[in-house]
Amino acid sequence: MIGLIEEFLGKKARIELHAFHKTDMKATWADISKAKNLLGWRPKTTLREGLKLTVAWYQTNKTWLSAIKL
Repeated sequence: MIGLIEEFLGKKARIELHAFHKTDMKATWADISKAKNLLGWRPKTTLREGLKLTVAWYQTNKTWLSAIKL
């Protein structure tokens, strides 16, 4: 995902490695097969396209992002 974001922004990420935080997710078993089987649902957007749209939204809405305090 970082590689895709770098591609969409046209810049290289500065990656800072930190110790594993106790709330970080170690694994995921995300699975949409139940939605497919019960509802006939299929994704309409690929990960690449969804991430591209998300990056574009953040670029358009920079003032919203700057208001977030961590």
